Parts: sequence; C-alpha cells; structure tokens
Amino acid sequence: MSQRRIIAEIVAERREELTRYAGAVSGDEAGAEDLVQEAWLRCDRIASGQTVDRPVHLLWRILRNLSIDRSRRISREYRTFPAGGSDRLEGRPDGQPSVEDLLIAREELSRVQAVLDGLDPRTRIAFEMHRFEGARLREIAARLGVSVTVAHGLVARALKLIREAVREDF
Repeated sequence: MSQRRIIAEIVAERREELTRYAGAVSGDEAGAEDLVQEAWLRCDRIASGQTVDRPVHLLWRILRNLSIDRSRRISREYRTFPAGGSDRLEGRPDGQPSVEDLLIAREELSRVQAVLDGLDPRTRIAFEMHRFEGARLREIAARLGVSVTVAHGLVARALKLIREAVREDF
C-alpha cells in the first residue's frame, strides 16, 4: 500500500479526533476541519516526493503547527479588531469604542479574570506563559517540569474554560 493511501486512511479513520484537536489548539472550532484538510494535503505532498517513516507522526505534527499558526493569527486579529471586528467602529468618526462596547469588554475581562483566579497554579502559569509571554510549549514544560503533552493540556484546559466563560450570554 502506498504511503499516500496510508495517510488518506489515517485521516479518514481519525478525522473526528484530528478535528477536535485542531479546534482546541487553534481556538477556531469552525475552521478545524479546514486545518485537518490542509494538514492532509501537506502530508500527502511530502509523501509523494519522499519516503515518510512515520506518517501518523508527520500528520499530527503538521496539524499541530497549522493549528498554532491559526491560533496566533486569530490572536493578532482579535488585538486588531477586538470583540466582533471593525463593524463596531463604523459611524464613529473618532474611532473610539462606544460605551456599550466598553461595558461588554469589561464584563468579558471580568469573566476571564475570574477563570484565571480559579485555575490551579500550574495551569495558570502555563497559560500565562503561553498567551502573555509567548512561550513555546517546550519552554513551559521545562519550567514546570512536565512533558510537552502535559504543558499543552494545561494551556488547552485554561483556554477552554476562558472561552466558555466569555461565551456565556450576558
């Protein structure tokens, strides 16, 4: 069986697991399927030109990298266009947010702070290092004395709790 066929079967068998992982890492559950598709295409392209010893490992590595890139892009976009995008600034010649937007942002910040305050110290350190300091998972793992997988789990758990808190209806 060709490597490309093996990779296609891996994607077919594990699509749901890959999609959940991509959504959790990237913070973009709606775009997770696209990330899986892109990872598959890149893995397939590599396999068509060379021998891949561990196709499963390659697929997960590509998916992880694509998901992290998406997460960073979303983060940059959110900093540029916070809480809903540029449409909130339309009709405001000074470009300042409305009072309503400020109140919503304060409420969201309050919810985030409450989640952070409720995290165990190790999870909070991992999250803050990752999101505020831009530390890589390897750096977080080394500082906390855990594996990279555990560091990823800590960051993902904190991010999930924060998302859930911010998405609650006002």
